[in-house]
Amino acid sequence: MQKLGKFIIKYSKSIFFVMFGVTIISIFLTASLQIRPGFLDLLPDDDPYVKIYQKAIENFKSVDSVIIGIEGEKKDIINYIESVSSELREIQYIDAIYYKNPIDFISKNIFVLAPDSEQKFLKKLYTSNNLEKFFEALNSMFEEPEGGYKITEQDRKQFEYMLKSLNNFFEGINSNDAESIKNNLKNLIFGPKYLISKDGSFGMIVIKPTISSKDIEKVVELVNEIENIVKEKAKQYNINAGLTGTLVIARDEMVVSERDMAVATTVSLILILIIFILGFRSFRYMLLAVVPLVLGIIWALGFTKVAIGSLNIITVMMGAILVGLGIDYSIHIISLFIELKNKGFSTTEALMEVFKKNIRGVVVGAITTAIGMGIFAISSFPGFREFGIVLSSGIIFTMLAAIFGLTLLLKKYGDKYKNPGKAFVLSFNVEKYRIFPLVVLVVLIVLSILKIPEVEFDKNMMNIEAKGLESLRLNQEILDKFEFSPDNTIFISDDPIEVKDLYDKLKNLNVFSEIDSIVAYIPDTESQIERLKNANEVKKVNFDNNEFDLKRIKSEINKMSFSLSKAALSLSLIGEKELSEELREIIKSGILIKISNKNAEDLQKIQEIIIEEISKWRSNINDNTLIGLENLPDEIKQNYLGNKGMILTTAYSNGDMWNSDYQKKYFEALEKLNIKNVSGTALVFLRVIQISAKEGGKILLLTIIFIFIVLLFDMKSFKYAILAMLPMLLSIVLMLGVMGWFGIKFNVVNIIALPLIIGIGVDDGIHLIHRYRRENNINIALKSTGKAITMTTLTTGAAFGSLVLAKYRGFIGFGLLLLLGVFFSYLITVFVVTSILSYIEPGGKNMKS
Repeated sequence: MQKLGKFIIKYSKSIFFVMFGVTIISIFLTASLQIRPGFLDLLPDDDPYVKIYQKAIENFKSVDSVIIGIEGEKKDIINYIESVSSELREIQYIDAIYYKNPIDFISKNIFVLAPDSEQKFLKKLYTSNNLEKFFEALNSMFEEPEGGYKITEQDRKQFEYMLKSLNNFFEGINSNDAESIKNNLKNLIFGPKYLISKDGSFGMIVIKPTISSKDIEKVVELVNEIENIVKEKAKQYNINAGLTGTLVIARDEMVVSERDMAVATTVSLILILIIFILGFRSFRYMLLAVVPLVLGIIWALGFTKVAIGSLNIITVMMGAILVGLGIDYSIHIISLFIELKNKGFSTTEALMEVFKKNIRGVVVGAITTAIGMGIFAISSFPGFREFGIVLSSGIIFTMLAAIFGLTLLLKKYGDKYKNPGKAFVLSFNVEKYRIFPLVVLVVLIVLSILKIPEVEFDKNMMNIEAKGLESLRLNQEILDKFEFSPDNTIFISDDPIEVKDLYDKLKNLNVFSEIDSIVAYIPDTESQIERLKNANEVKKVNFDNNEFDLKRIKSEINKMSFSLSKAALSLSLIGEKELSEELREIIKSGILIKISNKNAEDLQKIQEIIIEEISKWRSNINDNTLIGLENLPDEIKQNYLGNKGMILTTAYSNGDMWNSDYQKKYFEALEKLNIKNVSGTALVFLRVIQISAKEGGKILLLTIIFIFIVLLFDMKSFKYAILAMLPMLLSIVLMLGVMGWFGIKFNVVNIIALPLIIGIGVDDGIHLIHRYRRENNINIALKSTGKAITMTTLTTGAAFGSLVLAKYRGFIGFGLLLLLGVFFSYLITVFVVTSILSYIEPGGKNMKS
């Protein structure tokens, strides 16, 4: 290493110009470095879910969505939806806006679209010419079908909505409210016009953009523009409105991660500077250490641009990590340099002695740390692979910047210095206190081993997201209010027959509450022909006289209670307790009795309102035209049809996709289908979890093996290699014990901390053992090197500890685990390794490295 020192001092000017040129190029490259916050970027391109998702993006105008969640009074929500939707249509990159169901199309084609089981009811309803016939039709709606009730998850939701509309309809009749009667009757027969929850307190608008989460710059621009309009309009309508959906969460993740890294890097840099001043009592040496650190990070960012082109949600942490680790090399160099200057060495002599005593330890420490991160580069998981490339190269660049850059700076500005005193100096008699740390360690290890089996992997991706994000709150609100998750599952088909088969299979799965398929709008030809016959019969019926018989009307209304009771009993017997209870609640409310007790005049007016409304529907029904792709409205068709004949089916789950119990149920249901062309944001996220958990263990083992090989090669001693590894290995055991005791779980982000702790935790042992073998005295080695490893532990702890200020909870967990690992490694090095050395080599041995 002394030859390297002589080379740097001799060719300092040439080295300066090379470093200057590399820095300028790196700054230029760094300026165009982007962040890709999406989890899709973390998976291999050949992953089945990624391939199908990419195929969907290529073949359909829109796959991802922006959802507007609206909270307030129902009337205000409807007015807001109509107003804001018209304004949003003018925004670039928006393909379609869905804020209401195609009621006009549904009402016109009601006979063609309704299943065979509802045809009898529709014929009775549309041929009703008085209130008696109308209530007779309603009663038939609750007749038990042949073979009994078979309620799918989708049927259950429709049944719930129908009962809510039925109750509202009865309330309208009871209050003689003509508008309420008409609106609720429409809702009862054709479904809701707007996307509003059952209780009327929450509304939705679904926006389909022409861009995907891959184009993050345009995503941020679009989401911000939509959000500005949504928030501004909300003030005018006395409601609360916000955004959620895959693209909004991607925007939020990028904004939060950029903010977190800026805060963490700034705070860690300030703390490191304070530690520097306390340790060296010199502003000058603080600046001398920061310059090569900044250079190393700039070089690393420039290299990242060339090697990968961007940062993902994991590699975005590189700034905070490199600040904490990169400064270590400068600390070790400056600490020994000042110690030697205090002993009377000249600047050049001190530098040469630093290269003789310290640089080998700095290089080996950097290599082991780089290995801890570089092992990620062999992972099949791109998220880990990029992390390995970026961080391992960053460690090497900051190490080279310290060796070359700091040497040049110390040569020119190192003459002036202050005696730093005893700050951070470790000075105690190892032999005197050696038994105590060993006993404490054994106790802690035993306590840790007891709890390690309880450490789990957190499968809920939402637990690593930032707290308080409106997008996540609204995501959960939609699940609660509409009983479906915005985290959808998509299926791609190129055969209409296959689409029909898929639709039928999905309807029978109890994990999906909504199946959005073109099949719902285009029944098979044979069924359409038969249903058109029914529509034609209805349209031909002539109604000249709408008779009014009060007695028979009241009799039919009273029968309604019996029909509802009978249906409630049947539903209860098949386990549909909630639906059964809702039916009973209608009966218990006494609303039917109130209607039955109305006077003839009121009932006659109600009959006129209802029959007039049905007459309008009847005159408008399609009774001769088959529905096909050619006459399907564009507003419906564009949601399903893509390029090259591709057809998109979207299924919405009825539970929380991030709940581990629900995940198991969900995947079991999907496996039964045995369908290959399936993907979706939730599936992509869950695949990230699966791969990261699997890859984490493999990387951990390889890291330990490779670092041990490097230590054997460096120290040429099995004993010293084991001792150098000991702090790192024991610190992982203690850290896992803390996780077990306090219920801390691993996740896709913090699992990266384990291999890093291995790479970082071995550094202190390397430096201490290198110095011990040269000084031949454990107390002298500890006093000299102890200051440097104390300061490097504090600076590394400051870097990782600053991550606890992050809003993104994945960063907080990552920083916390690294903080624990680093400090455990330090304490074991200082107190345990020294105690062991004092036992196995009392008085030291005259050995040189």
